Amino acid sequence: MKIILTILLVSLTLFIGCSKDDSSTIGPDQTLRAPTDLKAVRVRLTAVRLTWTDNTESEETFAIERRAGQGGFVQQLFTARNVATAIDSVNLTTGITYSYRVRALRYSDRGDYSSLASVTLSVPYP
Repeated sequence: MKIILTILLVSLTLFIGCSKDDSSTIGPDQTLRAPTDLKAVRVRLTAVRLTWTDNTESEETFAIERRAGQGGFVQQLFTARNVATAIDSVNLTTGITYSYRVRALRYSDRGDYSSLASVTLSVPYP
C-alpha cells in the first residue's frame, strides 16, 4: 500500500510540475514605442542637449535625426541602450534653426518617431 501511495504522489508531483503554464514565460514588452517629451536645449554657442522619455523596454539604441531649417532629416547620433540624452555639437552653425526627432531601434526593427523639438542658434549667445 505504501508503494502504491508513493507512486501516486510522485506521479502527481511530476504531472503538476510538468504542466504548461504560459503565464510564467512572459518576457519584456518587445514593442518599440516612440520616445516622448523630446527637448532640445542650447548649451553652448554651437551645441544642443537633447533629452527624451524612453517608453521602450527592449531597444538596442536610439537614433537621433536632425534637419537644418526646412531641409530633410539626416541621421546624426546614436545612443547606448537605455540612454535618453545626447549632445549634438557637430557641424552646427549659428543663425540656423535645427529640428530633431528620435526613434528606438532594435536590430532591423525601427520604432515610430518622437515629436519634433527645435532650437535656433541665434547670436549673440549669452
